[in-house]
Amino acid sequence: MRTVGVAVMSDPVGSYGPSELARRWVRALSEHDLDRVADCFAEDYIDEAPARRGEQVHGRDEVRRNFGRLFAELPDLRAEALATATNGQRVWIEWRMYGTRRDGSLMEFVGVNVFEVMNGRFCRGRIYTELVRDAGGIDAQVDRMTRGPAG
Repeated sequence: MRTVGVAVMSDPVGSYGPSELARRWVRALSEHDLDRVADCFAEDYIDEAPARRGEQVHGRDEVRRNFGRLFAELPDLRAEALATATNGQRVWIEWRMYGTRRDGSLMEFVGVNVFEVMNGRFCRGRIYTELVRDAGGIDAQVDRMTRGPAG
């Protein structure tokens, strides 16, 4: 498309493959571009976090609300992709997100998201992420695994 003296370039989401879409999403997060973040997801997107029972996201509107809240509460929020891998229309992204809470404490969120892509948008996700915390070392982790949370 062209107008007089000015080239108009379109950036249709549907033209992105899985890796490009993952990079576009992470970039939009760091730029706090809520429209671009939401546009990476299908209208009927659904995800689950298998390690956190009951935590699901249903639809692009919920994605928008969640990231809108993060942008409002963490004004310096940044995201970065550490690694990506693809298999057909599926992309694995190891990533981290971090920022400063209003009380001055650091929020760090890390892990892997596995997204299925259809028509250039994320349509399903399996989310393996968690807040970074001091866990007490490997012995404490093995204790939690063998004895339970009260370990």
